[in-house]
Amino acid sequence: MGFAVVVDSTLDMSAEEYQALNITMVPLNILVGEDEFKDQVEISSEEFYKRMSEAAELPKTAQPAPFDFVQTYERLAQEGYEGIISLHIAGVLSGTIESARAAAGQVDIDVRVIDSACCTAQAALQVKQLCALRDAGATLDEAQAAIEALIPETQFLVACDTLENLLKGGRLSADQVKNASLLNIKPIFTFNETGVLVAFGKAKGMRGVIKQYVQNAQRRTEEQGKQRIRFCHVANEQGVEDLRSALNEAGVEYVDEGSSPCGATVATHLGLGALGIAFAPAES
Repeated sequence: MGFAVVVDSTLDMSAEEYQALNITMVPLNILVGEDEFKDQVEISSEEFYKRMSEAAELPKTAQPAPFDFVQTYERLAQEGYEGIISLHIAGVLSGTIESARAAAGQVDIDVRVIDSACCTAQAALQVKQLCALRDAGATLDEAQAAIEALIPETQFLVACDTLENLLKGGRLSADQVKNASLLNIKPIFTFNETGVLVAFGKAKGMRGVIKQYVQNAQRRTEEQGKQRIRFCHVANEQGVEDLRSALNEAGVEYVDEGSSPCGATVATHLGLGALGIAFAPAES
């Protein structure tokens, strides 16, 4: 029957995408004040944004318990799958992958747990390629090797519109926020090779951000060939449309892998209005 694909909710894919691609999602837990929710199951990204903007303190996320993965893996084994590839948010960002690894040692089915070294749209591109490999008949070993080779070839850029959450989270000081706001400076971040969110650059306003994204797309296309691109945002659908228009106006040829609202993991750190773009080589 081939292998099954398991992910967590930080990939920020829609329920329709999970169903269409035959992906099993195990949700993280979101803590907002005294309330706890199953990410993307008991609370949508849009509802989370509303609660986040009203909360006195930044929300927190907590990884699924190993038992959540044990139940998932055992169910897939009973359904007849020969193995499982379980791809998750970077271990430096969450303990989710450790829960998955602990569970993998407790079940009788062969489970390969892979650290995506990222999350959100970048990880979504990785898992879409994984599903394509599965559907083409790749073995567990072949698919694991291909995805592990693809991971360092993927990239994610995300920019903040407001610096409020970076201030609350301690990433920026009050003086830094004040100066950046006065100059309309938008910081741009990326995931490094282990999945830590680090500074990539900065731009003047969101138009400047979009310009840098387009330049990066052009550079990657020249170096790697046509790109698969996925967009994400925090209550900023117009930003995604503006970015698509800018890519088209610049003549960038790419495979549009869709867009989605960012879930709690990214939204909590970057705040409302954030705009992200992920890249992966189309030929991989």
